[in-house]
Amino acid sequence: MRAFHIQSLFTLAVGVLLVWWGAAVTTEDVGLAVPDWPLCFGRLNPEGWYKVPALLLEHGHRWIATFIGFQVLAMYFWQFAKCQPRFIEAAGIIITGVAYLFLVFRQALAPAGVILFLGLVWLVLNWIGQRWTLLRGLTTAALFLVIFQASLGGLRVLKMSDPYGISHGTTGQLFFCMLVLIALASSRVWCSGGLRMGWHDRKKARLLGSLLFGAVSMQLVIGAILRHTQRAHLAANDILTTKGMLLPPVDQADVFVLFLHKYWGFCVAGMVLFVAWPARRWFSAIPGLRVVPRLLLIMPLVQVALGVAVIWTGKSFWYTNFHVLNGLGLLVCAFLMMAGAWGARLIPEKETPAGSLEAAA
Repeated sequence: MRAFHIQSLFTLAVGVLLVWWGAAVTTEDVGLAVPDWPLCFGRLNPEGWYKVPALLLEHGHRWIATFIGFQVLAMYFWQFAKCQPRFIEAAGIIITGVAYLFLVFRQALAPAGVILFLGLVWLVLNWIGQRWTLLRGLTTAALFLVIFQASLGGLRVLKMSDPYGISHGTTGQLFFCMLVLIALASSRVWCSGGLRMGWHDRKKARLLGSLLFGAVSMQLVIGAILRHTQRAHLAANDILTTKGMLLPPVDQADVFVLFLHKYWGFCVAGMVLFVAWPARRWFSAIPGLRVVPRLLLIMPLVQVALGVAVIWTGKSFWYTNFHVLNGLGLLVCAFLMMAGAWGARLIPEKETPAGSLEAAA
């Protein structure tokens, strides 16, 4: 299990690079620098592509994503081999995945959608019916998700569509959370049963962690819409108001999206601080996760400061990319809090520390 956990952490590290690279592609507005997919100007690797900044970003992003895909495939086979493998299953997934991507390439989206739906049904039925282990199910789901993510990236190019770009960016961050969950589920604290909480603490952590993850996810969706619709410059450069208005009208879409991103961001920052303070106690006895609430007390302040810097500098490359990366960090911390709470076992009453809510009751 330790070797698998190390691989999952390595995949996570490459995932951070992928998110950064993808953010750079959007910041520099080179997402359509390569007009075809899955090839690049009709070739696997055009000569000298790494010498052209736009191609280095866009084509390099594809190569990093491909590497991540093979890492996920390796993790899938690792868990697959441990559970009385039926090789027809693995062959079926790979063949179906290739067929799905081919249909997307041909822009036959109706049959591709049918394959996607049937694949999800198969995944759910087998996970429940065969009682897969958590890692068996997660690695299979991650394989499905990375194939779907690749198709969204391809459709972004083939359709030259902002909605596909927004979906690609949002799904990418959720896929990263899937990788985080695989790493957590293969960690020593999870496997050894060290993830334990008192009943009242677990109840609060589950509720507030889930709400916080939902709030941060919504902010990232709004941010993805903003980044894909206001590439060259932002609709306004003021901080507390938006184009001089406290509440811009909805029919001014760009201005309203910027307003929504700013003020929902302020709300999310407040929510994070509100939840992180008591969470220090909830996770204080859990190795590896006790640092999460402490990070959540700092990261919202950094995120707001970076957001202000992005506006003041007119979307400076470094400020913008660190803003995206710190936002991912907030999402991951909220996700870890939620996943840790839902995965935690109850501390037996006789082991409950004195002075806790359970003891007081």
